[in-house]
Amino acid sequence: MEITVKELMQLGPLKASHVVAGYQNLDNVVKGVTIMEAPDIVNWLSGGELLLTSLYSTSGGEVNYPEFIQKLSAKGVCALAVKVRRFVDDIPQEIIETANEVGLPIIELEGNVRFVDIMYPVMEMLFNKQVVELKYYKEVQERFTALALHCEGLESITTTLAELIGNPVAVFDKSRKCLYTTDEKINQFSEVTELYDRELLSDKFSFYRHMVVFPSCGEEPIPQVVVPIQALSQIKAYLTVAEINRPLQDMDFICLEHAATVVTLDRVKRFAVKEVEQKFRNDIIEHLISGEVEVNILLERASLLEWDIDRPFVVVLFNIKHIDAYLAEKKSQQDKLALQGIKSEIQTMITGLMKFHTRDFILGHKGDSIIVLWPVNDNIEKLLQDIKKTGLEVQRQTKKRLKKISISMGIGDVAAEIQDIPQSYKEAQDAILFGEMLHGENVISSFQELGVLRILCKFGERNALEEFVPRPLRKLYDYDQTNQGELLKSLKVFLECNGNASKAAKELFIHYKTLLYRLERIKDITELNLEDNKNRLELELGLKIMRLLNQTSE
Repeated sequence: MEITVKELMQLGPLKASHVVAGYQNLDNVVKGVTIMEAPDIVNWLSGGELLLTSLYSTSGGEVNYPEFIQKLSAKGVCALAVKVRRFVDDIPQEIIETANEVGLPIIELEGNVRFVDIMYPVMEMLFNKQVVELKYYKEVQERFTALALHCEGLESITTTLAELIGNPVAVFDKSRKCLYTTDEKINQFSEVTELYDRELLSDKFSFYRHMVVFPSCGEEPIPQVVVPIQALSQIKAYLTVAEINRPLQDMDFICLEHAATVVTLDRVKRFAVKEVEQKFRNDIIEHLISGEVEVNILLERASLLEWDIDRPFVVVLFNIKHIDAYLAEKKSQQDKLALQGIKSEIQTMITGLMKFHTRDFILGHKGDSIIVLWPVNDNIEKLLQDIKKTGLEVQRQTKKRLKKISISMGIGDVAAEIQDIPQSYKEAQDAILFGEMLHGENVISSFQELGVLRILCKFGERNALEEFVPRPLRKLYDYDQTNQGELLKSLKVFLECNGNASKAAKELFIHYKTLLYRLERIKDITELNLEDNKNRLELELGLKIMRLLNQTSE
């Protein structure tokens, strides 16, 4: 509830006065009233004052009126009231002209007006305004404090705020998903940035106003006030007010500040509860994958979360890498909260994507890994396809949103019973380990599909593979390197086609006779009979070893 110069003109002796300059700024807010005793009063002003003067202190002709008026305007004086026919017959033209230029309202007072008759009513009005504001502040504080003490949720908070300010209210999460709204028409919006800039409304709370379009309200831009809700040094949500019914006034921002505080407390409370619940979930998952706790105890603890763990699962493991590099690039503080925030974002992403395929999964995290117990249905082949699709989409979104961070996914075999979960977890770990040995980071690897490579990878861990490459294959490799040939590739496809030369030629996109010629060259160089099963097994294993050593293509 602000008092403006225009409103002051309806007060006491000012009713008989009139404005002679600065008409464009009659909406200036009045914050105080004082009398000018000397020209240097400019140095003692703080802004918003109604300045009363008879120009007696400036009548010696030593004051530069244009400069004086400019200084008053720069100081934020709301208006200058000059008493005439006392020491000056008329307000100097220099004052009027300069006041019109800078937009400082000039009020002409009659000579018989006493300054005290103006000061008292103005001070009373300002005092009454403060009393009203304090009373309103107390009422608002009591209402929102009651909501906080009774742990009321977003519905009660936003409904109370909407009643007080006469506009619809909504709360969005940091992904701009509507958590609650008092009017469904404002649960979706798009910001208009082409013609409008954001207007900062409060440094303390980072309030700002921007123009948005609500699809349900037509195409006309509507002002929206936004309050970022910060908790634990992170933005957790946004409290918004759509100024559909009327623009917000000073008193409304008092409500908004209190509402923002209560919403922050609500978010912190929910965060704390979520953290405790997540820790409990992680503890159960840790016990499941370790196998160190009795089944009966696990079943009892899982029932508290309404988890059905007495059924088949596949353990799916997501390994997160390069979080430190991501934080360094973003110049974020590498602390526990920042790390936790990234893991939480990835976990939320995985949860959302998995819901396209199943809603009956169990999820937790351990270190930089996210562990999923994916329920098994009758169609194992489709199950693996769904898991891999989820993994690919997780990698795609991570690359788009988190840049330097990479995620590898390992899939264990089916754990038919609770006791089998630790084995499926170990298989998911091995699937990532061996998959990254074969393909590098961002791998999606199923333990079931690794086949004999699992044995070879074990040797690869001890750097003992080189000696197991058959000598004939080494000769073939050297020949290709020297002659830029493709004999090694032709042999690989021929063996994969179970010795069917016609099929292999089609796979290689070459003529059948060309392949026969290459096979003859292979026989000459390796001195091996490709019809011998023993030779073919040795060559197949040798090719897989060379693949692990990155000496052959896929």
